[in-house]
Amino acid sequence: MRNFLSNNPNSKAFTSLGRLRYLSCLKHVDGIIGNSSNCLLEVPTCKIGTIYIGDRQSGRIKARSVIDCEPNEPSISSAIKKLYSVDFQNKLTTVKNPYGCGGASESIVNILNEISLDSLLKKKFYNLNQE
Repeated sequence: MRNFLSNNPNSKAFTSLGRLRYLSCLKHVDGIIGNSSNCLLEVPTCKIGTIYIGDRQSGRIKARSVIDCEPNEPSISSAIKKLYSVDFQNKLTTVKNPYGCGGASESIVNILNEISLDSLLKKKFYNLNQE
């Protein structure tokens, strides 16, 4: 990683940016390399390619914007070439996030506002004859 960074002055690596800075940085990157769940959950919504290293999130659904690779130099190098390929870049324009695009809470509120809760909230009285 250090060699790559020293040979590529436009590249940056961070141990942690925090959520807000991280999401803000997504506007300025060509792609993401890592093994965090955000590579699978948030990044596809931004139509940015992800090079996903290893199998830490194995079993999760992945968008077409995710390139899986092994944790070794040849595999990562091959994934970077694929990330910059014209074919892959064209696919990014139509990628859909399998986890949705946000706005779930607003949709839920709209649905609940259309449902009459009167009959659901009415408490029934049960008279138990006790003799």
